[in-house]
Amino acid sequence: MIQTELSLVTVVLCGFGFWIFGMFGVILFRGRAWEKRNRRSEIMLPRIREKLIDYLAGSEDRTELRALAQSDRADLATAVTSFEGTVAGSARDRLCELALDLALVHDWCVEAHTKNPIERRRAIARLAFMCSYEPCRRVSGDMLLHALNDPDDEVKLFASRALAQWGSTEEIERVFENAVSADLLVRILLTEELRRHAIVLCERAIPKVLETENLDLVLPMLEMVMAWERALPMPGIPQLLEAEDRRVRTLALRLAALTPDTPEIQKGILEAIGDPDPEIAAYGAWTAGRLRMESALPGLARCLRIGNPDLARAAAEALAEMPRLGWVTLQELSSSTNQVTAMAAREALARARGSA
Repeated sequence: MIQTELSLVTVVLCGFGFWIFGMFGVILFRGRAWEKRNRRSEIMLPRIREKLIDYLAGSEDRTELRALAQSDRADLATAVTSFEGTVAGSARDRLCELALDLALVHDWCVEAHTKNPIERRRAIARLAFMCSYEPCRRVSGDMLLHALNDPDDEVKLFASRALAQWGSTEEIERVFENAVSADLLVRILLTEELRRHAIVLCERAIPKVLETENLDLVLPMLEMVMAWERALPMPGIPQLLEAEDRRVRTLALRLAALTPDTPEIQKGILEAIGDPDPEIAAYGAWTAGRLRMESALPGLARCLRIGNPDLARAAAEALAEMPRLGWVTLQELSSSTNQVTAMAAREALARARGSA
């Protein structure tokens, strides 16, 4: 019995040893194959880039490039996409047309469906570069649009940045909706890409987010619009100025300075200046100063007399933005018995006169 058990253990150990040895052999083989490929790539990539440069310079001979597409397809794909950021205009279109002719674009469309996230990122990144060329967009179809729903954030970012550059209005709106619900880093990266489409987004995409009344979407959206720092026909500002949420209201007050001045917006700003919350009142004062609202003079003077240091400084700076009437008010309050009021008025008046 013991002899049988020992024999069985011996067989198991031998089998385990052979398995380890086999795995070691596979790893060694793959490592050597990888090293061999890397050495070949180091030799081939400069040669391929040289051929591509000749082609971009005007050569119509694609014989060698077609041969390379058969023998060194991966290196050719790497070399083609290495020109991203260095070619533009007709040269870029010429490069994209070559990738289409050599069926590299078709390869990347296939790779974009793989379950391997690394390969999927690489494929989408390459398609994002190529799809600036309209015939490549026809071949890829809705590939980048579908990539906006990919579970991998990097894949979504590559697709979003590409669509933000040359996508249709509907596609740009999809990118904006995705950006609003994305994490902070992705949102920061896409905010700059979407700046050029700000006017278009104010027509439908932004009102659509506001209709949800979901603070998890509304707040990031307002932060993105603020970062654009552009005068916009921003819808819904009067309603946002009356929002119950303090964060929404402060952002709306800052945005009010970048939107067309209307009686409704002025009313919201005046109400904010009279708000018992010093921070809300300070933002209201700042906005009134940016818009040079002379109707806010009484409210600003009251804020300056309250005695809260931060609010007093904000009100004084707003009054300093309104020469003559605002300066007269600051001159009167600079002799106030309230030291906070007097100091804020004198400092703001001195800076305003110095700038003038």
